[in-house]
Amino acid sequence: MTAGADLVVGAVAGMAVGAAMVPVTRRQLAAALARSEDVVTADADIPSANWHPAALVLASGLLPGLVLLRAGWSVIALPPLLLLIGLVQLAYCDLTRFLLPKMMVHALTAGVAGSAILAAALTDHWHRLAGAALCGAGLFLVLFAINLANPAWIAFGDVRLSPAVGLGLAWISPVALFQGFMLANVLAAVAGLVVIATQRGTRKTALPFGLFLAAASALIVLYWS
Repeated sequence: MTAGADLVVGAVAGMAVGAAMVPVTRRQLAAALARSEDVVTADADIPSANWHPAALVLASGLLPGLVLLRAGWSVIALPPLLLLIGLVQLAYCDLTRFLLPKMMVHALTAGVAGSAILAAALTDHWHRLAGAALCGAGLFLVLFAINLANPAWIAFGDVRLSPAVGLGLAWISPVALFQGFMLANVLAAVAGLVVIATQRGTRKTALPFGLFLAAASALIVLYWS
């Protein structure tokens, strides 16, 4: 398969999955909002544009397409590809409502883990799976400790998301996971400075760290591909 075909097929497949996930994302986000006790977050006047679903579908296709254009088709690429598609939907939830729906996070974790097990079984890369699983657990413990020390720094939804991100990035390389985590913190810091500089908030203003974790993960996967 040529590079151009990799891009087209990957983009079409990603958009198909993204289109199927958009209504699921809406239902899960609505359910999460209904369960939320954070009245300010749930009732915030956040505009919902007609182009949002189209943007989600395009992003779900563009990112995997670019990865496959650079890396080519391989079962080894499944975990980070599934991670990217899931993070597109979750980033939207975190950006618009500061929420990461539990069912979506658990489904993404199961998908990334299942694809990693499948890839390890087909390629006999069990050592790679073990290392990625340990790194995912390590990221969970780090974010859990931060949340325990001060929930204002890291929400538990971000902690819940960390095993999927840790496994998906460490499947590429433990270095990729380290780079992704550091980049997410840099993006969050820059966003915080912009919020303060534009007088749209203070140092205590909550930021959607899941969004920055998703953006950093996408950039790292593209870089390593």
